[in-house]
Amino acid sequence: MRTSGEITQTLTLTVTYADRTQTTRSRTLTEPTAHTPALATTARELLTSLGLQRARVLALRAERLRPSEHTVHQHTFDDRDHKLRRLETALDRAAIRSGPGSPGPLRPSRRLGELHGA
Repeated sequence: MRTSGEITQTLTLTVTYADRTQTTRSRTLTEPTAHTPALATTARELLTSLGLQRARVLALRAERLRPSEHTVHQHTFDDRDHKLRRLETALDRAAIRSGPGSPGPLRPSRRLGELHGA
C-alpha cells in the first residue's frame, strides 16, 4: 500500500476451512494507516479472536483505501513507533531506487520485534 501511496481504514480477515465454509471478521482501525506494525497487530488480533487451531486458507484484505496524503497520525512519546516509521520510509525509498530484488516490505524479525516491544 505504501508504494502505491494508499492507506487503509479497515482490515478484513477471511478464513476458509477444509469443508470450504468461511468465517469473516473486520476491524476498523483507530486511524487510517499503511504502517506495517499497526496492520500486523490488527491482523493478529483478528486471527486470535477466532481461536482457531487450523485453517485451510487465510485472506487479509485492506478496505476503505484512500490516498496517503489524507494520513493523520497521532504522535506519542513512544520512540519505538517513530523509529519503525522511519525504517519503513527508508526501506520504501531503497525499494524504489533499487527496483526488483531490493529490500522487501518490513518483515517481523527478532531485532525488529525488540524495537517494537514484542
